[in-house]
Amino acid sequence: MVKHGVKEPETFKDQIAKATLRLVADRGTDRVTTSDVVKTMGITRAAMARHCPSEDDLWLAVAALIERRMKQAWSAVAAGEPSPSARLRSLLAVQIGLITGIPALRALLLSGSLHADSTALRRGLCSVRQGFKGRLVEALTEGQRAGQFCEELDAEVTADRIMEAIQGMVVSWSLNQQAGDPVEEIWLRLDAFLHETADRPEAEPIDHDRRGLS
Repeated sequence: MVKHGVKEPETFKDQIAKATLRLVADRGTDRVTTSDVVKTMGITRAAMARHCPSEDDLWLAVAALIERRMKQAWSAVAAGEPSPSARLRSLLAVQIGLITGIPALRALLLSGSLHADSTALRRGLCSVRQGFKGRLVEALTEGQRAGQFCEELDAEVTADRIMEAIQGMVVSWSLNQQAGDPVEEIWLRLDAFLHETADRPEAEPIDHDRRGLS
């Protein structure tokens, strides 16, 4: 078991995943293959085959690296924010920071063709999404018990709504290079939904495409 705050040693597969993410940031998702990664890293095909023998293995390694980074960030929030409301907001900030801090990630989230072609990547990103949703549901449920959020709230539905808001922001940044504080904007959109009664009319949904990490 790894102690809190101590980083796991980087593996060769991690280095392959990082090189892949750099290529995705430069070229886009549809123009990256195992051969490209081999050339970029200056390694042999045999070395690549030992760690990522197929493109599915390559994208699984990428998804695993992303998931590990995100889980570390989520765990840090959980350890540092005893208040459910503050934890929820911090989870929003951390997730948005991770998405914007990894240039290739938005390309992966928005690549319909890659999602369609790579079952491995889709499965990996769905696992990340479910992990994030679990953290949100936990914070929402604890917030209800503490009287911070309305009792009638459906934590599962609300977690989906939060992830839809993040997904909408990802699309907006990609299309418009939008400025401003995305965490504050999402929080304002969700505030009434979190604190008012369940009978209050819901705001217009932002996006219902749940393929990504949000």
